[in-house]
Amino acid sequence: MTTKIGISLPDSTYARAVEAAKDSGTTVSGLVNEALLAELTRRGVAAHVAMLAEADDPDRLAARATARTAALADWKRNG
Repeated sequence: MTTKIGISLPDSTYARAVEAAKDSGTTVSGLVNEALLAELTRRGVAAHVAMLAEADDPDRLAARATARTAALADWKRNG
């Protein structure tokens, strides 16, 4: 599935994006997609690092595991 989004960029930023995309053999859309995926990955890694930092607190870890289990169960129930 593809979703279309609209963004507003200053002309200078758009021109730089077009050149960067062209230099890397992609499109501006592809460049935006890569940037979004990289940011989502970075946030996921940051959340995982935060979880590991809490690894010495068994109560926090248990609460986090319970919350994740409940969220997964809810997702499976409600699609």
